[in-house]
Amino acid sequence: MATLKTRMAAALKGEVRADELEAYRRAGGIVYAELQQLEAAGEQLPSRRLCTWNAFVLQSIGEHLLDADYAADPGTAGYVPPVTARQVGACFAQVEGWVSRARQSAGNPAYRVDKELRLPADLPAWAEADPCPLPHLNGMLAAARAIRLHAEVALGGFEERATTWDRESLQRLRQLAAEAATAADYAEGLLHNDPGPRMHEAIEQRLQRALELYYHLGQLIAMPSLIASYTGVRQAAPPAQVPRVDPAGFDPWCLTDPQKRHTWQADPRARQAIKEMWDYDPDPVATLRVQAEIDAALRAGTIAFATNERGQPYGSYYCCPFSAIYLVRMPVVIAGKQLRAMQQFAYEVSAEDVPRGGRFKRELIVATFYPTDEVDYCDPDGLHGD
Repeated sequence: MATLKTRMAAALKGEVRADELEAYRRAGGIVYAELQQLEAAGEQLPSRRLCTWNAFVLQSIGEHLLDADYAADPGTAGYVPPVTARQVGACFAQVEGWVSRARQSAGNPAYRVDKELRLPADLPAWAEADPCPLPHLNGMLAAARAIRLHAEVALGGFEERATTWDRESLQRLRQLAAEAATAADYAEGLLHNDPGPRMHEAIEQRLQRALELYYHLGQLIAMPSLIASYTGVRQAAPPAQVPRVDPAGFDPWCLTDPQKRHTWQADPRARQAIKEMWDYDPDPVATLRVQAEIDAALRAGTIAFATNERGQPYGSYYCCPFSAIYLVRMPVVIAGKQLRAMQQFAYEVSAEDVPRGGRFKRELIVATFYPTDEVDYCDPDGLHGD
Protein backbone atom coordinates (compact mmCIF):
# COMPACT_ATOMS: atom_id res chain seq x y z
CA MET A 1 0.00 0.00 0.00
CA ALA A 2 1.27 3.48 -0.88
CA THR A 3 2.50 5.60 1.99
CA LEU A 4 0.89 8.91 2.88
CA LYS A 5 3.96 10.69 1.51
CA THR A 6 3.59 8.87 -1.83
CA ARG A 7 -0.12 9.65 -2.04
CA MET A 8 0.47 13.32 -1.30
CA ALA A 9 3.27 13.59 -3.85
CA ALA A 10 1.10 11.91 -6.48
CA ALA A 11 -1.84 14.19 -5.69
CA LEU A 12 0.33 17.30 -6.08
CA LYS A 13 1.37 16.08 -9.53
CA GLY A 14 -2.16 15.16 -10.55
CA GLU A 15 -1.30 11.47 -10.88
CA VAL A 16 -3.78 8.61 -10.47
CA ARG A 17 -3.53 5.20 -8.82
CA ALA A 18 -2.31 2.34 -10.99
CA ASP A 19 -3.62 -0.53 -8.83
CA GLU A 20 -6.11 -1.75 -11.43
CA LEU A 21 -3.57 -1.36 -14.22
CA GLU A 22 -1.12 -3.49 -12.26
CA ALA A 23 -3.81 -6.15 -11.84
CA TYR A 24 -4.34 -6.20 -15.59
CA ARG A 25 -0.58 -6.32 -16.12
CA ARG A 26 -0.36 -9.46 -13.98
CA ALA A 27 -3.31 -11.08 -15.73
CA GLY A 28 -1.97 -10.20 -19.17
CA GLY A 29 1.37 -11.82 -18.39
CA ILE A 30 -0.09 -15.05 -19.78
CA VAL A 31 0.77 -13.76 -23.23
CA TYR A 32 4.45 -14.53 -22.64
CA ALA A 33 3.69 -18.20 -22.05
CA GLU A 34 1.63 -18.18 -25.25
CA LEU A 35 4.54 -16.60 -27.10
CA GLN A 36 7.00 -19.18 -25.79
CA GLN A 37 4.74 -22.07 -26.74
CA LEU A 38 4.32 -20.61 -30.19
CA GLU A 39 8.05 -20.21 -30.76
CA ALA A 40 8.92 -23.60 -29.27
CA ALA A 41 6.42 -25.42 -31.47
CA GLY A 42 7.27 -23.46 -34.61
CA GLU A 43 3.53 -22.84 -34.88
CA GLN A 44 2.33 -22.17 -38.42
CA LEU A 45 -1.34 -21.39 -37.77
CA PRO A 46 -1.66 -17.82 -39.10
CA SER A 47 -4.56 -16.87 -36.81
CA ARG A 48 -2.75 -18.07 -33.70
CA ARG A 49 0.47 -16.29 -34.65
CA LEU A 50 -1.32 -13.05 -35.45
CA CYS A 51 -3.40 -12.99 -32.27
CA THR A 52 -0.41 -13.84 -30.08
CA TRP A 53 1.60 -11.05 -31.73
CA ASN A 54 -1.12 -8.50 -31.10
CA ALA A 55 -1.49 -9.51 -27.47
CA PHE A 56 2.28 -9.30 -26.99
CA VAL A 57 2.53 -5.81 -28.52
CA LEU A 58 -0.34 -4.43 -26.43
CA GLN A 59 1.02 -5.97 -23.23
CA SER A 60 4.49 -4.68 -23.99
CA ILE A 61 3.35 -1.10 -24.61
CA GLY A 62 1.37 -1.05 -21.37
CA GLU A 63 4.19 -2.49 -19.28
CA HIS A 64 6.88 -0.19 -20.65
CA LEU A 65 4.73 2.89 -20.09
CA LEU A 66 4.19 1.93 -16.45
CA ASP A 67 7.82 1.01 -15.81
CA ALA A 68 9.18 4.17 -17.44
CA ASP A 69 7.00 6.37 -15.25
CA TYR A 70 7.96 4.49 -12.06
CA ALA A 71 11.65 4.72 -12.97
CA ALA A 72 11.46 8.45 -13.66
CA ASP A 73 9.88 9.19 -10.28
CA PRO A 74 10.26 6.34 -7.73
CA GLY A 75 8.65 8.57 -5.13
CA THR A 76 5.26 8.15 -6.83
CA ALA A 77 5.65 4.55 -7.99
CA GLY A 78 2.20 3.03 -8.21
CA TYR A 79 0.76 6.28 -9.57
CA VAL A 80 0.89 7.58 -13.14
CA PRO A 81 -0.22 10.67 -15.08
CA PRO A 82 -3.77 10.46 -16.46
CA VAL A 83 -2.54 10.24 -20.07
CA THR A 84 -0.43 7.20 -19.16
CA ALA A 85 -3.30 5.61 -17.24
CA ARG A 86 -5.64 6.03 -20.23
CA GLN A 87 -3.14 4.62 -22.71
CA VAL A 88 -2.11 1.67 -20.55
CA GLY A 89 -5.74 0.87 -19.80
CA ALA A 90 -6.64 0.96 -23.50
CA CYS A 91 -3.81 -1.45 -24.34
CA PHE A 92 -4.37 -3.88 -21.48
CA ALA A 93 -8.12 -3.96 -22.23
CA GLN A 94 -7.48 -5.71 -25.54
CA VAL A 95 -4.92 -8.29 -24.40
CA GLU A 96 -7.47 -10.81 -23.12
CA GLY A 97 -9.42 -10.76 -26.38
CA TRP A 98 -6.36 -11.50 -28.47
CA VAL A 99 -5.08 -14.24 -26.14
CA SER A 100 -8.54 -15.83 -26.22
CA ARG A 101 -8.52 -15.82 -30.02
CA ALA A 102 -4.99 -17.27 -30.08
CA ARG A 103 -6.10 -20.14 -27.84
CA GLN A 104 -9.25 -20.66 -29.88
CA SER A 105 -7.07 -21.06 -32.96
CA ALA A 106 -4.83 -23.55 -31.15
CA GLY A 107 -7.89 -25.59 -30.18
CA ASN A 108 -9.59 -25.29 -33.55
CA PRO A 109 -7.19 -25.00 -36.52
CA ALA A 110 -10.16 -24.13 -38.76
CA TYR A 111 -10.77 -20.89 -36.83
CA ARG A 112 -10.01 -17.82 -38.96
CA VAL A 113 -9.66 -14.54 -37.11
CA ASP A 114 -9.65 -12.69 -40.45
CA LYS A 115 -13.25 -13.80 -40.92
CA GLU A 116 -14.20 -12.14 -37.65
CA LEU A 117 -12.13 -8.91 -37.78
CA ARG A 118 -10.80 -6.62 -40.45
CA LEU A 119 -7.04 -7.08 -40.43
CA PRO A 120 -4.44 -5.89 -39.80
CA ALA A 121 -6.00 -4.50 -36.63
CA ASP A 122 -4.96 -1.05 -35.39
CA LEU A 123 -3.66 -0.11 -31.97
CA PRO A 124 -6.13 1.50 -29.56
CA ALA A 125 -6.63 5.24 -29.99
CA TRP A 126 -3.78 7.32 -28.58
CA ALA A 127 -4.51 9.22 -25.40
CA GLU A 128 -3.81 12.93 -25.73
CA ALA A 129 -1.87 15.28 -23.47
CA ASP A 130 -0.22 18.62 -24.17
CA PRO A 131 2.63 18.28 -23.64
CA CYS A 132 3.07 14.54 -23.38
CA PRO A 133 5.11 13.76 -20.20
CA LEU A 134 8.73 12.87 -20.87
CA PRO A 135 8.51 9.52 -18.98
CA HIS A 136 5.56 8.60 -21.21
CA LEU A 137 7.71 9.21 -24.29
CA ASN A 138 10.55 7.16 -22.80
CA GLY A 139 8.09 4.33 -22.18
CA MET A 140 6.90 4.46 -25.78
CA LEU A 141 10.51 4.35 -26.96
CA ALA A 142 11.31 1.37 -24.73
CA ALA A 143 8.25 -0.44 -26.06
CA ALA A 144 9.27 0.35 -29.64
CA ARG A 145 12.74 -1.10 -29.03
CA ALA A 146 11.37 -4.34 -27.57
CA ILE A 147 8.71 -4.78 -30.23
CA ARG A 148 11.17 -3.93 -33.00
CA LEU A 149 13.50 -6.70 -31.86
CA HIS A 150 10.72 -9.30 -32.05
CA ALA A 151 9.48 -7.94 -35.38
CA GLU A 152 12.95 -8.15 -36.93
CA VAL A 153 13.36 -11.75 -35.72
CA ALA A 154 9.97 -12.62 -37.21
CA LEU A 155 10.90 -10.92 -40.48
CA GLY A 156 14.13 -12.90 -40.60
CA GLY A 157 12.14 -16.10 -40.23
CA PHE A 158 9.85 -15.02 -43.06
CA GLU A 159 12.89 -14.36 -45.27
CA GLU A 160 14.18 -17.88 -44.61
CA ARG A 161 10.84 -19.38 -45.63
CA ALA A 162 10.30 -17.10 -48.63
CA THR A 163 10.17 -18.66 -52.09
CA THR A 164 10.37 -17.04 -55.49
CA TRP A 165 6.64 -16.46 -55.31
CA ASP A 166 7.03 -14.62 -52.01
CA ARG A 167 9.61 -12.06 -53.15
CA GLU A 168 7.14 -9.26 -53.76
CA SER A 169 5.61 -9.79 -50.33
CA LEU A 170 9.05 -9.87 -48.74
CA GLN A 171 9.98 -6.58 -50.36
CA ARG A 172 6.79 -4.97 -49.04
CA LEU A 173 7.57 -6.22 -45.53
CA ARG A 174 11.12 -4.93 -45.72
CA GLN A 175 9.80 -1.55 -46.83
CA LEU A 176 7.39 -1.45 -43.89
CA ALA A 177 10.14 -2.45 -41.45
CA ALA A 178 12.39 0.31 -42.82
CA GLU A 179 9.64 2.90 -42.42
CA ALA A 180 8.99 1.83 -38.82
CA ALA A 181 12.70 1.76 -37.97
CA THR A 182 13.23 5.23 -39.40
CA ALA A 183 10.41 6.70 -37.31
CA ALA A 184 11.75 4.99 -34.17
CA ASP A 185 15.37 6.01 -34.80
CA TYR A 186 14.42 9.62 -35.51
CA ALA A 187 12.34 9.79 -32.33
CA GLU A 188 15.22 8.35 -30.32
CA GLY A 189 17.56 10.97 -31.75
CA LEU A 190 15.19 13.75 -30.78
CA LEU A 191 14.85 12.30 -27.26
CA HIS A 192 18.60 11.97 -26.74
CA ASN A 193 19.25 15.42 -25.27
CA ASP A 194 16.29 15.79 -22.88
CA PRO A 195 14.14 17.88 -25.23
CA GLY A 196 11.91 20.70 -24.04
CA PRO A 197 8.11 20.43 -24.02
CA ARG A 198 7.84 22.00 -27.49
CA MET A 199 9.58 18.97 -29.00
CA HIS A 200 7.42 16.40 -27.24
CA GLU A 201 4.66 16.37 -29.85
CA ALA A 202 7.10 15.73 -32.71
CA ILE A 203 8.66 12.84 -30.79
CA GLU A 204 5.27 11.45 -29.78
CA GLN A 205 4.00 11.42 -33.36
CA ARG A 206 7.02 9.47 -34.60
CA LEU A 207 6.85 6.94 -31.79
CA GLN A 208 3.13 6.43 -32.37
CA ARG A 209 3.78 5.80 -36.05
CA ALA A 210 6.63 3.40 -35.32
CA LEU A 211 4.50 1.37 -32.92
CA GLU A 212 1.55 1.31 -35.31
CA LEU A 213 3.76 0.14 -38.17
CA TYR A 214 5.43 -2.59 -36.10
CA TYR A 215 1.98 -3.73 -34.95
CA HIS A 216 0.91 -4.11 -38.56
CA LEU A 217 4.23 -5.62 -39.65
CA GLY A 218 3.93 -8.48 -37.17
CA GLN A 219 0.39 -9.21 -38.32
CA LEU A 220 1.41 -9.27 -41.98
CA ILE A 221 4.29 -11.62 -41.23
CA ALA A 222 1.95 -13.90 -39.30
CA MET A 223 -0.73 -13.87 -42.01
CA PRO A 224 0.95 -13.16 -45.40
CA SER A 225 -2.40 -13.33 -47.22
CA LEU A 226 -3.01 -9.80 -45.88
CA ILE A 227 0.02 -8.28 -47.59
CA ALA A 228 -1.39 -7.85 -51.09
CA SER A 229 -4.28 -5.65 -49.91
CA TYR A 230 -2.33 -3.72 -47.25
CA THR A 231 -2.49 0.05 -47.77
CA GLY A 232 -0.77 1.36 -44.65
CA VAL A 233 -1.92 2.72 -41.30
CA ARG A 234 -5.61 3.52 -41.56
CA GLN A 235 -7.48 6.47 -40.23
CA ALA A 236 -10.92 6.06 -38.73
CA ALA A 237 -13.51 5.83 -41.48
CA PRO A 238 -15.97 8.71 -41.74
CA PRO A 239 -19.52 8.10 -40.55
CA ALA A 240 -21.39 5.74 -42.83
CA GLN A 241 -23.87 7.26 -45.25
CA VAL A 242 -27.07 7.36 -43.23
CA PRO A 243 -30.48 7.29 -44.86
CA ARG A 244 -33.01 9.98 -44.09
CA VAL A 245 -34.75 9.28 -40.80
CA ASP A 246 -38.54 9.48 -40.74
CA PRO A 247 -40.02 9.06 -37.23
CA ALA A 248 -43.51 8.53 -38.62
CA GLY A 249 -44.54 4.90 -38.51
CA PHE A 250 -41.18 3.64 -37.24
CA ASP A 251 -40.86 0.33 -35.39
CA PRO A 252 -40.51 1.11 -31.64
CA TRP A 253 -38.35 -2.03 -31.32
CA CYS A 254 -35.82 -0.88 -33.90
CA LEU A 255 -33.17 -0.21 -31.20
CA THR A 256 -33.49 -3.69 -29.71
CA ASP A 257 -31.13 -6.53 -30.54
CA PRO A 258 -32.73 -8.17 -33.62
CA GLN A 259 -31.39 -11.54 -32.51
CA LYS A 260 -33.38 -11.35 -29.25
CA ARG A 261 -36.16 -8.97 -30.22
CA HIS A 262 -38.89 -11.61 -30.09
CA THR A 263 -37.88 -12.50 -26.52
CA TRP A 264 -38.14 -8.91 -25.32
CA GLN A 265 -41.41 -8.35 -27.18
CA ALA A 266 -42.92 -11.21 -25.15
CA ASP A 267 -41.94 -9.50 -21.87
CA PRO A 268 -44.74 -7.15 -20.62
CA ARG A 269 -42.29 -5.10 -18.59
CA ALA A 270 -40.04 -4.65 -21.59
CA ARG A 271 -42.99 -3.57 -23.73
CA GLN A 272 -43.95 -0.94 -21.17
CA ALA A 273 -40.35 0.22 -20.83
CA ILE A 274 -39.97 0.67 -24.58
CA LYS A 275 -43.24 2.65 -24.75
CA GLU A 276 -42.21 4.97 -21.92
CA MET A 277 -38.74 5.47 -23.39
CA TRP A 278 -40.24 6.82 -26.62
CA ASP A 279 -42.89 8.84 -24.75
CA TYR A 280 -40.15 10.74 -22.91
CA ASP A 281 -37.73 11.06 -25.85
CA PRO A 282 -37.42 14.81 -26.63
CA ASP A 283 -35.85 14.16 -30.04
CA PRO A 284 -36.75 10.77 -31.54
CA VAL A 285 -35.06 11.71 -34.83
CA ALA A 286 -31.70 12.06 -33.04
CA THR A 287 -32.21 8.67 -31.38
CA LEU A 288 -33.09 7.01 -34.67
CA ARG A 289 -30.20 8.68 -36.46
CA VAL A 290 -27.64 6.98 -34.21
CA GLN A 291 -29.29 3.60 -34.80
CA ALA A 292 -29.25 4.32 -38.53
CA GLU A 293 -25.48 4.89 -38.32
CA ILE A 294 -25.09 1.59 -36.46
CA ASP A 295 -27.21 -0.25 -39.03
CA ALA A 296 -25.23 1.30 -41.90
CA ALA A 297 -21.93 0.22 -40.33
CA LEU A 298 -23.34 -3.28 -39.80
CA ARG A 299 -24.34 -3.54 -43.47
CA ALA A 300 -20.91 -2.31 -44.53
CA GLY A 301 -19.19 -4.97 -42.40
CA THR A 302 -17.38 -2.34 -40.34
CA ILE A 303 -19.01 -3.74 -37.22
CA ALA A 304 -20.57 -7.11 -36.44
CA PHE A 305 -22.61 -8.72 -33.69
CA ALA A 306 -20.22 -9.72 -30.91
CA THR A 307 -19.87 -13.45 -30.28
CA ASN A 308 -18.22 -15.56 -27.59
CA GLU A 309 -15.44 -18.12 -28.06
CA ARG A 310 -18.00 -20.66 -29.33
CA GLY A 311 -19.24 -18.29 -31.99
CA GLN A 312 -22.53 -17.67 -30.17
CA PRO A 313 -23.98 -14.13 -29.95
CA TYR A 314 -23.35 -12.33 -26.68
CA GLY A 315 -27.00 -11.50 -26.26
CA SER A 316 -28.61 -8.17 -25.55
CA TYR A 317 -27.31 -5.35 -23.41
CA TYR A 318 -29.05 -5.58 -20.04
CA CYS A 319 -30.55 -2.04 -20.12
CA CYS A 320 -33.61 -0.91 -22.06
CA PRO A 321 -33.86 -0.73 -25.10
CA PHE A 322 -31.80 -3.99 -24.93
CA SER A 323 -29.43 -3.16 -27.76
CA ALA A 324 -27.28 -5.76 -29.46
CA ILE A 325 -23.64 -5.86 -28.38
CA TYR A 326 -21.43 -5.06 -31.35
CA LEU A 327 -17.80 -5.78 -32.17
CA VAL A 328 -15.85 -3.18 -34.15
CA ARG A 329 -14.09 -4.87 -37.06
CA MET A 330 -12.31 -1.79 -38.43
CA PRO A 331 -12.02 1.87 -37.38
CA VAL A 332 -15.28 3.80 -37.72
CA VAL A 333 -17.01 6.88 -36.35
CA ILE A 334 -20.54 6.41 -34.99
CA ALA A 335 -22.49 9.13 -33.17
CA GLY A 336 -19.36 11.28 -33.30
CA LYS A 337 -17.35 8.68 -31.35
CA GLN A 338 -14.22 7.20 -32.87
CA LEU A 339 -14.26 3.43 -32.48
CA ARG A 340 -11.29 1.12 -32.96
CA ALA A 341 -11.09 -2.50 -34.01
CA MET A 342 -11.63 -4.98 -31.16
CA GLN A 343 -13.77 -2.57 -29.15
CA GLN A 344 -17.26 -3.68 -28.12
CA PHE A 345 -20.19 -1.33 -27.72
CA ALA A 346 -23.94 -1.16 -27.14
CA TYR A 347 -26.43 1.64 -27.70
CA GLU A 348 -28.10 2.83 -24.50
CA VAL A 349 -31.18 5.05 -24.62
CA SER A 350 -32.90 5.90 -21.33
CA ALA A 351 -35.45 8.30 -19.87
CA GLU A 352 -34.92 6.98 -16.35
CA ASP A 353 -33.61 10.27 -14.92
CA VAL A 354 -35.90 12.64 -16.82
CA PRO A 355 -38.74 12.86 -14.21
CA ARG A 356 -36.15 13.87 -11.59
CA GLY A 357 -34.77 16.68 -13.72
CA GLY A 358 -32.01 14.59 -15.33
CA ARG A 359 -31.21 14.39 -19.00
CA PHE A 360 -32.47 11.92 -21.56
CA LYS A 361 -29.62 9.48 -22.15
CA ARG A 362 -28.58 8.62 -25.69
CA GLU A 363 -25.04 7.23 -25.91
CA LEU A 364 -22.76 4.43 -27.02
CA ILE A 365 -21.48 2.29 -24.14
CA VAL A 366 -17.95 1.15 -25.02
CA ALA A 367 -16.83 -1.61 -22.65
CA THR A 368 -15.85 -5.24 -22.29
CA PHE A 369 -19.13 -7.08 -21.78
CA TYR A 370 -19.78 -10.20 -19.72
CA PRO A 371 -22.87 -12.41 -19.29
CA THR A 372 -25.35 -11.32 -16.62
CA ASP A 373 -28.83 -12.23 -15.44
CA GLU A 374 -29.48 -8.63 -14.40
CA VAL A 375 -32.14 -6.65 -16.27
CA ASP A 376 -32.67 -2.90 -16.00
CA TYR A 377 -35.93 -1.70 -17.52
CA CYS A 378 -34.82 1.94 -17.01
CA ASP A 379 -38.36 2.89 -16.01
CA PRO A 380 -38.73 6.66 -15.67
CA ASP A 381 -41.81 6.37 -13.46
CA GLY A 382 -40.23 3.85 -11.09
CA LEU A 383 -43.03 1.33 -11.64
CA HIS A 384 -41.10 -1.51 -13.21
CA GLY A 385 -37.70 -1.62 -11.56
CA ASP A 386 -36.47 -4.65 -9.68
